[in-house]
Amino acid sequence: MSKEQRTPFRRQFMQPLPLIPDNEPAAPPEISMPLSRSVIGEQADLTQLNTLKTAVVIPEPATPKWSPPPFFIDPQTNKSDAVFTPVEPTSSAWAKPAPRQHTSGLFSAGSNIAPPPQDVTSAAWAMLQIEQDLAAKQAPGSWGAPQMGQQAAVMQDGPISSAWAMPQTEQHVPIAQAAQLVTPALPQPQKQQKDRKKRVPIWFAACSIIVIVVLVLGLGNGTVGAWAADTFRAIVGPVATAQIEAWYLNTQNKVQQWQFQASGQHVNSPWKLTPTAVRPSPTPTPPAWSTMKPMPLSTMQPIVSPALDGEGTWNVLEQAPGSYNYLPLSARAFIRPDPAYPYAIVTLLQFDTRFSHLHIVSGTQEPGGPLRKHGAGIIPQEDLKDNTLLAALNGGFKYADGAYGLMTNGVVYVPPQPKAATIAVTREGKLLLGSWGIDPQLISDNKDLIAWRQNASLLIDKGVINPLTKDGAAWGGTILNSEYTWRSGLGVTAEGNLVYAAGNALVPETLGKALLAAGAITAMETDINPFWVRAFLYQRDAKGTLTITKLNPQMQGTGYEYLNVDQRDFFYLTRYAPPIKGATPTATPKTGKKASP
Repeated sequence: MSKEQRTPFRRQFMQPLPLIPDNEPAAPPEISMPLSRSVIGEQADLTQLNTLKTAVVIPEPATPKWSPPPFFIDPQTNKSDAVFTPVEPTSSAWAKPAPRQHTSGLFSAGSNIAPPPQDVTSAAWAMLQIEQDLAAKQAPGSWGAPQMGQQAAVMQDGPISSAWAMPQTEQHVPIAQAAQLVTPALPQPQKQQKDRKKRVPIWFAACSIIVIVVLVLGLGNGTVGAWAADTFRAIVGPVATAQIEAWYLNTQNKVQQWQFQASGQHVNSPWKLTPTAVRPSPTPTPPAWSTMKPMPLSTMQPIVSPALDGEGTWNVLEQAPGSYNYLPLSARAFIRPDPAYPYAIVTLLQFDTRFSHLHIVSGTQEPGGPLRKHGAGIIPQEDLKDNTLLAALNGGFKYADGAYGLMTNGVVYVPPQPKAATIAVTREGKLLLGSWGIDPQLISDNKDLIAWRQNASLLIDKGVINPLTKDGAAWGGTILNSEYTWRSGLGVTAEGNLVYAAGNALVPETLGKALLAAGAITAMETDINPFWVRAFLYQRDAKGTLTITKLNPQMQGTGYEYLNVDQRDFFYLTRYAPPIKGATPTATPKTGKKASP
């Protein structure tokens, strides 16, 4: 660019600039004066400059407080010889907090762009900058792009007060009319305070909800607590709810640890036991035609030392029905599987499947799923007659916690998950427990299956505890997997008998140890949580009076939940007397199939 072309640009700087008069009227609303640096082309800059000159009227000074000498920009160095002295503004309404100072930028040490004087308004300074940009575009290399480092991104569209880094003492006066021509300004301190004030109630409300839920879970620990957990899960999702439950369960476990220490490390048995196995009535002499042997009830080796009275010993609860009353039908025991948590007690039930049948019921809401099918959620009336009902056990996880499958009476409520732990019932009443799709019998094409329920991964496979017990992804979630809480599980022994286990302060690994000690060679975890882990035994006398007994007195519920309508899926067992060889066969419950001893 020639000297003549730069002359108008220099002459602009040779005129004295106006000052802010003492009698200046009230300033317009305080709006930051950003200068868009993203406009490409001289025509856009000229348009913006002309608009500013037309829209902005700079007030003339009444009585100037100082008169700067004429100055110009040296064409060789592009530096100004003017010396500016800051002046205190006369109107506090025009005052603006000092912009942030950048260590690199147009006005840093060694810069070739002069800073604006104190009394120059933002609009005037914006016009000067646009003209300077136009001159730079006409003469590339005269001053070039500023070396701003990380501030380059801010300079593209940011306000002039921060991107052009004025000195700390400079006071910036905004012009309201220029706000429509430029990009939005950076939030000012006052606006930031308002935003923070708006965010505070939101965080306070969220924290309040969390605290309330935790209190409800802690104080209720029953129907109210379960309802609160389900409601909170529907509002914020399963992950946030699981985190809240994890906090609660961890706190509950800490309380149990404190109680254990305060009691002198004393642990009570869940019920009164005798050191040897007992039967409720004298054992009849086996008939001559009998060829059946009783189910094995071997004493378990205690894991925690010293052992409690009766720990590891099976106690027969009931004899088999009908002519098989010389054989045990059910037995219970308890064991402590974790030396680090000696107050963690697992109560166990074992059922002889030759004299009992397992049934699976889908709840009215759970496990739910994409098929939108709802179960009855109740034990059928035909199984409540006489003394048919034997026991009821909790089911598995909700659909949201793993989408595990369920089928009962030939109806699929939730499609099966490949490789998921599955307990199934055949038409003959036989139990199968394994991984779906891996066990050759646990497939959708097996028409002999009338019911199955999935939950997480196998806990025990072929007599070996799953090495992934500490992997949360294998058990429905990483949050609750590591928490010590109430857990339940089902196992099948080498003889095909069913084992149910439930206890407090457990993780999947210690639950597996208890099931393994009870004789299970294959096992799976079912539901967890102090409210959902439950098992009941039913006995009806000749007068029709029903007696319900909890496996563990600390379990929640009454046992009548499954006699009415329940939202969650569950298992139940019925008594069954197989036909005697040589006699007329009888039909098995639910299947209509003939069974043999």
